[in-house]
Amino acid sequence: MSEWDEWRESPGRTAGVSIAWIAIYGALIGATTFVPLFPYVGGGGFLPLSVAFSAIAPLVMGPAGLIAALIGGLLGMFLSPAAFPLGLIDVLVVGLLPAVMVYLMTNGQNRILWALGIVVIIGMGIWGSVFPYYSPGPAAGFSNPSNAGLFFALGGWYWIPWLVIMLSPLGWKYIPEWSRFTEAEVESLGKKYVGLLIAVICAIMVWLIPFFLPYWFFFAYPVDLAHAVFIGYSWWGPAFSAVITIISIPILEGLHRSGLPKVPGALW
Repeated sequence: MSEWDEWRESPGRTAGVSIAWIAIYGALIGATTFVPLFPYVGGGGFLPLSVAFSAIAPLVMGPAGLIAALIGGLLGMFLSPAAFPLGLIDVLVVGLLPAVMVYLMTNGQNRILWALGIVVIIGMGIWGSVFPYYSPGPAAGFSNPSNAGLFFALGGWYWIPWLVIMLSPLGWKYIPEWSRFTEAEVESLGKKYVGLLIAVICAIMVWLIPFFLPYWFFFAYPVDLAHAVFIGYSWWGPAFSAVITIISIPILEGLHRSGLPKVPGALW
């Protein structure tokens, strides 16, 4: 019987994690939607602290963390409307997607998840390159960028480097190895910080694309404001990823040393 089968048969658990813990972590995510983390470039709301806890969820709970992130997003929609101005769209984008992206980027050793992550990065990159200024474009009242090269260069920062990393051995071999705590632990914590930091940067930078685009469309952002958004978050994504990594490693190390039953898909 595999580890997954044992967890599936455990009563009161989902994907190897107690339902109570999923609910508690989801409530934590919901509660932290009150705390502003970064203002929306262009106004209209703020990114909440809950994004960090959503990103950490799959690191400590594996795929069960995605459920917790969704619960937290649903709670946040009602508790902190300023952080969820698009309602259910923001539940998915602000609540769930950070967890999904981190889960995909840290599990490249699973060839299905690795391939899915590659497809998602390419899909997001293409979407971010054409929507909404080229498609639907002028038909929906959006002007084409006057400097297409600048637009594509600024947008490319959010997916092309991270696609290259995930296609390389870093993505499907070294990141999963370096970022995990194993029973035969010989690697330094420094390697774990590096592996997890690279994975989280890849996840957060690509996640920012679907975070941007609905606002550009529904609030009719002009191209110049889209450029400002690209520039404004270009440094924030890596910096935020570093904060997530610094918070996560001690938590993962503590869980690894705790003697608690392992959770499939988690890093400890």
